[in-house]
Amino acid sequence: MSPRCLNTGKSTARVVLPFAFALLTVAQSACVSLSYQHDDFDHYLLTQQPAQALAMVESSKPKSRNKSVHLLDKAMLLRMQDNLEASNTAFEQAKTVIQKLDAISLREQVAAISINDGMRSYLPRQFEQVLVHCFKAINYLELEQFDNARVEILQLDELLKQETEVQLPFARYLSGLVFEFNHELDNALIAYRKAYQAFYSNHSAIPLILQQDLLRLTDYLGLDEELQNFTEEFGLEVWANQQEINQQARVIAFVFNGLMPRKHSLDINIQSPSDGQLHRISTPFYEHRAVRIYKAELSTDSTKSSAELLAELDIHARAALADEMPAIIARSLARVSIKNEIVDETRNNTELLSFALNIATFLTEQADIRAWNTLPQQILVMRLDLQPGSHNINLKLSGSSLPGTTQSWENVNINRGEAKLLSYHLPDSYVTHRRP
Repeated sequence: MSPRCLNTGKSTARVVLPFAFALLTVAQSACVSLSYQHDDFDHYLLTQQPAQALAMVESSKPKSRNKSVHLLDKAMLLRMQDNLEASNTAFEQAKTVIQKLDAISLREQVAAISINDGMRSYLPRQFEQVLVHCFKAINYLELEQFDNARVEILQLDELLKQETEVQLPFARYLSGLVFEFNHELDNALIAYRKAYQAFYSNHSAIPLILQQDLLRLTDYLGLDEELQNFTEEFGLEVWANQQEINQQARVIAFVFNGLMPRKHSLDINIQSPSDGQLHRISTPFYEHRAVRIYKAELSTDSTKSSAELLAELDIHARAALADEMPAIIARSLARVSIKNEIVDETRNNTELLSFALNIATFLTEQADIRAWNTLPQQILVMRLDLQPGSHNINLKLSGSSLPGTTQSWENVNINRGEAKLLSYHLPDSYVTHRRP
């Protein structure tokens, strides 16, 4: 080897080896940056130990690019422990981070193209951003801060105007509830109509509770033609009378059932027959989970109500990922091309450097499997119409062998014409298979 070639090889080594080492370091840090999401964390969630799960979250030191998802998990774990004020503080902090991330920096885009998607700051998917407002509004309703819940719903409405492709019927139904809690029946009906349209657009059955709300309010507000149309469509002959409800008390309960499926990585590894280079294309996918609870019942001494399914959030998560997949694949293919070019440039100097760099670029190709992992898989809803006064309210869940399948709220006092919102989390669920 000539002295000139030797000097060139040494010069390349000084540049490429640190670069290869840096890539490997990035790959390792990407793997552990949200390490609390592993088996122990899931175990605490699935066995109704949110305090231990929260301790894991708070003891972790998330990188700045993971700040949003860290705060969302923290907020949800706090509300699982009925620490609603602190939960809303964390949700508000997450909203601030999300707003800053709307304009992704050029540096992050370059990192995503040259290394992997996990190098970008995590910007929650659109349906996740919608749910931030939803859960914050639910916290306010349970705290009986109805004006604050209304403000949150108005912010939610502005977001949904911008993200017109997001059809999350639960968000619209919740908006109607918030307006009812604030005794704005005209606005409640508008929100319930939008919920109806969202269910219809998703080709989903219209929940009975929403059918009854639409009939009740169109009847009360004297919208005879619309009432007739809904009556013919739903086939219901009896529904609650608003005048009677104004003299009664009402309890609405949400059960947040199961646990959002986790994301995993699908890796396609290829070796080029022409030059022997290793290439990897890595894309995320959701595992498949099933909930254990198949029945929920809310009751008092005088009446009871069975739950119905209001939302399947895992379906929205899969739809969001499917919409994003073309861009994910395009970035992955672009990285293969960029990394291949870098490796080729080193081959003429030394095969060893070329091989080391190829291994480094191969290992750093990782799918972005971050997500808001503490979300429920399903949302169930129940409603009781009661006489004003104090009530002991009981929730019974069927299907799980774990503790926590019964819940009681004692001496719940509700005045005439008022409503009370209750909620309960039971994340118990199981993985049916981990493949696309």
